[in-house]
Amino acid sequence: MSRNPALDFPKSQMYRDMAALGFYDLEGWTMVRNEMRAYQYGFQTMLELNDRVREDWWPLTCSQERLEEWEGLLALPPRPQASLEARRKGALAFLALGTEGRGQPGAAALLAAVGLEGEVREDFPARRLTVRITGLGEGYQDPGPSKARLRGLVPAHLALVFEDARGG
Repeated sequence: MSRNPALDFPKSQMYRDMAALGFYDLEGWTMVRNEMRAYQYGFQTMLELNDRVREDWWPLTCSQERLEEWEGLLALPPRPQASLEARRKGALAFLALGTEGRGQPGAAALLAAVGLEGEVREDFPARRLTVRITGLGEGYQDPGPSKARLRGLVPAHLALVFEDARGG
C-alpha cells in the first residue's frame, strides 16, 4: 500500500478530528487509537481497491496486465509486437460486436475484431462465406490464429473459406 496507516496515523483527518474533541487519549498505544488505526486501514484499503477497479475496468484505460486478461477472456489471438493502443482498440472492437442499436456486426467489424483486413462475400444458397484477406492488423504476423477465432464467431451451418490476397 502506498501509505502505512500505523506510521501516517497522526497525519490523518480522522486523528485530527478525534484529537480536537479532547475526549480520548490518542498518544501511545491506547484502545481508541488502535481502533482508529484499524478503521483507517480498512478505509484506505477500500479506497485503493476502488481506485484499481476504476482504472482497470475498461480496456481503453486499464493496465497492460489487465489488458492481457481482457485479450485472454475474449480469446483474441496474441500479438505482443502490436502497440498498446492497437491492442486496446482490438479488444474494444471485439466488445462492441452486436451492441444495442448496431444490430448484427458487419463483416468488416468481425474481421477487424480478430485482426484481419479484407472483405467477406456471402453465398447463402451454398451456405458459404468467403473471406478475402487483404492484410493483417497491427502486430499480427500469422493469419492462422485470427482465422481460427473467426471460425468460432461464424454460425456453424456456414462453411468458411479463406482466400489470401496479400501480396508477397
